[in-house]
Amino acid sequence: MDQGISAVLGASVGVLGAVGTAVLTYLAARRQANDQGRVIHRNTLRTERREAYLAFLQAGESIDRALHFIAFGPGRNPQSPPEIEVLSTAIELADRGAHELYASQSRVDLAGPEHVCSAALEVWGAAMNVRAFLNDVRSGRVPQDRYEGQCEERIDEVERRKIEFIEAARSILEESD
Repeated sequence: MDQGISAVLGASVGVLGAVGTAVLTYLAARRQANDQGRVIHRNTLRTERREAYLAFLQAGESIDRALHFIAFGPGRNPQSPPEIEVLSTAIELADRGAHELYASQSRVDLAGPEHVCSAALEVWGAAMNVRAFLNDVRSGRVPQDRYEGQCEERIDEVERRKIEFIEAARSILEESD
């Protein structure tokens, strides 16, 4: 009878060992699948964010062209407002740039996070300030003796806001590595 009990106990221990191994294997595989899913999600999100941030920066190129045009356009004297033709072209570029920034900002809003979205909004606001400034210049609301200083302020604001956006975006993308 002792041999029978020994055989049953031995078989039971074997079954328990096999079940225990199966449970541990299942848990390890599940954990690995979860970890792999998180890595894939993180990489996908990082790629989507990088594409949204890059598209936003590229959308701002019309604003850059407008700023360059009013600063270095044909026959420019930086101390005085540009001619109407130059202003009209700059306003058209600023309009296009502000619209492109606004349109691409929705991708940044979806990609997040909040502080990058806020930085993008600040870039768009600076672009709108450039547009309003150019309109004021065209309508004669900016005195000639204040033109240069106000123009430099608007250009500096756009550049500062773009740098803040780039730094915010870079911090998120680097943190994803």
